[in-house]
Amino acid sequence: MVYQLDPTIPRVWRSPHALQFGVERPRLVLDPLDAAGERMVSALAGGVALGALRLIARSAGAGPDAADALIAQLEPVLAHGPGRSDPGARDPIVVLDGSGPTAARILSLLREAGVDARSGLSADDPAVDDAAAAVVIASFAVAPHRHQRWLRRDIPHLAVVFGDAGATVGPLVRPGETACLRCLDLHRRDRDPAWPALAAQLHTRPAPGESELVCGAVASSAAALVLAAIDAPRDPRSPAAGHDVPTATATACRYDAASARWTEIGWEPHSECGCLTPLCRAPADLTPPEAPSEASLAAVPARRGTGTAAESSDGPAGCSAAPSSAAGDAGRA
Repeated sequence: MVYQLDPTIPRVWRSPHALQFGVERPRLVLDPLDAAGERMVSALAGGVALGALRLIARSAGAGPDAADALIAQLEPVLAHGPGRSDPGARDPIVVLDGSGPTAARILSLLREAGVDARSGLSADDPAVDDAAAAVVIASFAVAPHRHQRWLRRDIPHLAVVFGDAGATVGPLVRPGETACLRCLDLHRRDRDPAWPALAAQLHTRPAPGESELVCGAVASSAAALVLAAIDAPRDPRSPAAGHDVPTATATACRYDAASARWTEIGWEPHSECGCLTPLCRAPADLTPPEAPSEASLAAVPARRGTGTAAESSDGPAGCSAAPSSAAGDAGRA
């Protein structure tokens, strides 16, 4: 296995014998750092196998366990995820579920960061099941069948929804840990009983306001959230691990095109949704977005393997065709 220091974390000397990793957000300080440690750090900057690092330590006069001890100490500043230098490691796959200039910009940003980002995949493509995350891009509202496909597969998915007054990035739904997009739909229905009927009409509308300025802001925010998500381990306190989750709030950021300002919105699991049955509770006093956004009313979804997911056929992962039952779903709300 090849180890490498995270190239995005700057290294600065605090003194001739103290090396600091990070400036505005210091991650680690090696103090004291002797000559053998300095040689090993230099090797790690470009990437080095553990065996070779042990040879470097031995040739510099360090003890037999010096290389292993340094690797353990440097763990917070080693490269992980997209930038990892392990030749045998597979790049995480992120699927773009949607099309348009913003989808293309997100795809480009993720690939630039070393992520295996793909779009236009069919539902039976193996990459869909192997994805580390998905980005669902829609206008006004996400059709139920589009977010259910990721919920059933237990794949984190980020909603990016354009409206006539701006765009919403998020929430990043972590199945089994946070509120899902149907929870958002149910909260909107509680605030506006006409929302299911409105959402059913909006699923196939073209994305409004996808200007170059808005596209750039939204794509940058979405790509950053995805990169953070695939680099972070799943919460070991999730229900699947048999522990309580302290908060299951799903957060989104609303970009107002007129003021160029971001506003954070929080969504709790809805008591009528089955995505987090042990955690669902009455909706909190949350501020809804100014314009209709992601998600629409759907049959109760479930995570992969629960046996309670609403069965619906998957369309191509890069398409946004409306479900034939959208109007019926709205009427049953």
